[in-house]
Amino acid sequence: MSRRRARQAGFSLLEMLVGLTLLGLISVAVTQSVRTGLRMWQAAESNNEQAEWQQTERLLEHWMSRALSPRGFDTESRVIFDPTPSGVRFLVDGGVGRKPSGYSRITLRAGENPACREQVDLVLSWEDVTFAGNFAPLASDDRVVIACADAIAFEYGSGNEPMPGVPPQFSEGRELPGIVRIRVTRDGATKVLAAKLLYAQ
Repeated sequence: MSRRRARQAGFSLLEMLVGLTLLGLISVAVTQSVRTGLRMWQAAESNNEQAEWQQTERLLEHWMSRALSPRGFDTESRVIFDPTPSGVRFLVDGGVGRKPSGYSRITLRAGENPACREQVDLVLSWEDVTFAGNFAPLASDDRVVIACADAIAFEYGSGNEPMPGVPPQFSEGRELPGIVRIRVTRDGATKVLAAKLLYAQ
């Protein structure tokens, strides 16, 4: 009687092998599911990042393409278009700005990020301005467009090829460049945001 009870209480070798085999199959299935889920998540993250980048480029193109030409203004006292290697400031009318009428001044610049040491942000500053008083600022708003980049550089060109730095004819404030490119370097990869200016000619 005691031997029968001992045999009934334990597991046979065959039962152990079947159990281990099932455990191995379940482990493989779970591992494959986790890997597949991880790949899908990474692909979704990449697609989201690409979509956000394209949306940012469309917005910058929309704003910068409508930059007003300095020709119709007194550029000695009013800054209409101010290009530098680290940023650009320009004026748009109410059709592009936040108001149905009037003017807005937009600044895109590389700004320091206190959270990411030795990295910079692409910062958008938006000011509503009045025509009188040398475009005195009214309401303003600052937003980070791209965070924690290794480097951000602005280039200005005649339209076909970018010209590094600020060409003298553009820095005088009398003309607009044909195109503005913003080079954003992050994790060793460089992407370019580009916008054509309609009033360059």
